[in-house]
Amino acid sequence: MKWIYSNQQITKNGFLVYKRQKICYFIPMTASEFWEKIKKILNERKQTFVWLCEQAGVDVQIMKNRIYKERIPDVENTLKLLAVLGITFEEFFGVEDLFPVKNEKGPKDGDGLLEGDISIPEELKTKKFKGHLFSTTIGGDSMAPTLSDGDTVIFDDFGYLADGIYAVSFEERCYVKRLQQVSGGIKLISDNRNYEAVLVNADSDKLKIIGKVHYVLHKV
Repeated sequence: MKWIYSNQQITKNGFLVYKRQKICYFIPMTASEFWEKIKKILNERKQTFVWLCEQAGVDVQIMKNRIYKERIPDVENTLKLLAVLGITFEEFFGVEDLFPVKNEKGPKDGDGLLEGDISIPEELKTKKFKGHLFSTTIGGDSMAPTLSDGDTVIFDDFGYLADGIYAVSFEERCYVKRLQQVSGGIKLISDNRNYEAVLVNADSDKLKIIGKVHYVLHKV
C-alpha cells in the first residue's frame, strides 16, 4: 500500500497528525521520541547524524534546528531520512496502530463541519475549539453500552482535564476509554464489564492522553 501524505500538524498536546487523502492519522510519537529513535538506529549502525542528512540530501542545520525546537521534519524530509535507513514510514511509526481521525475543516470552509460532513455542535463552535476538534469511528464493543461499534465520536486534543471519556494512546496503540484519576495513577476503564480496567502508574510513559470526547453519533 502506497501512502501519500499532503501535510502534517502538531496538536496542542504534542501529538503528530499526518494527513492522507483528507483523513488524519494521530501518531503516538512526540518529536523528542522521533529523534531519539533516529539516534538509536544511527548508534546501532555506527553512523552519524551528519552522514544521514548528507545521504538523504537534506540540510543538516535545518534538521538540527528541528531537534532544538522539538519538531518532526515535514513529510518529504521524513521519508528521505527513513529511505536512507531502509525503513518504511509504516515500520518506523507503526501504521497498524495509527488512530484514523477526521480533522476539522479550515476557516475557508466556514461551514462548521468536520470532514465527512459531520456537523459540529453549537457549543463547540467557539474560538477555544477552533482547529482542535477531531472525529473518529469506534471499533469493537469494549465501551458498550455507552459507545457502540461504528459510532462516531467528536473529541479535542487538549489532553487530560478531568475524569471522563478520552481518546488516548496506550502502549503505542490508540483507544477511546473512560479515564479515572486515582491515587498513584489513572485507570483506563471499559464500560463493557467483560473487559477489566487497567491501572497506569502516574510516572509511566505508556499512556498519552489526546483529548476528551464531547459528543457521540450513534447508528440507528
